Amino acid sequence: MTRRALSEFLHARAFKGVLLDAEIARQEESGILPRAKEPTAAPALLGRYEEFFSREMQDRSEKMAYVYSIFYCFENLVRELVAQRLEERKGAEWWNTSVPDNVRKRVAQKRADTEKNKWHQAVYQRDIDLTLFGDLASIIVSEWAEFDDLFPSQHWVKQRLDELERSRNVIAHANLLPEPEIERIEQYLEDWVRQVP
Repeated sequence: MTRRALSEFLHARAFKGVLLDAEIARQEESGILPRAKEPTAAPALLGRYEEFFSREMQDRSEKMAYVYSIFYCFENLVRELVAQRLEERKGAEWWNTSVPDNVRKRVAQKRADTEKNKWHQAVYQRDIDLTLFGDLASIIVSEWAEFDDLFPSQHWVKQRLDELERSRNVIAHANLLPEPEIERIEQYLEDWVRQVP
């Protein structure tokens, strides 16, 4: 969905919401519906820490919270695809038989580090959850025969994931992405969702 189409869709939904609110208010006034309690305000993104930050910093954090959410979902969508596809086609031992050695070694090191530093809690249930974003492209390319029915080419996959890794690094280091880079993430997500059934 293009940004314009999304904007028009949201505008139409908002207009319907206004009409619905007016109808509910009318029915409450006439006694058809009981009066609703006052809605409580949604909690602020920063909660009790809001007062410590300038409005400008809060605005940037809200923008980047959106970007982080999209990227988080996109990255894990790719992880799920890789894990599901390889488990279906290679069996339960797919991690040991299909993942490049350098990726498995990096993940083993990360798991050992996690085990050593138990004071820091993180949720890593599967080895695929410990992969770097760039590792996902490496796995897909190394097992291309298992993915070639989903994508136009290895280049298509690698280009998107390589370019997105740059944006991911900006996000991970708490920096602000400019609008064109946010649009690139949105576009690549839309491309991916259209391409992969």
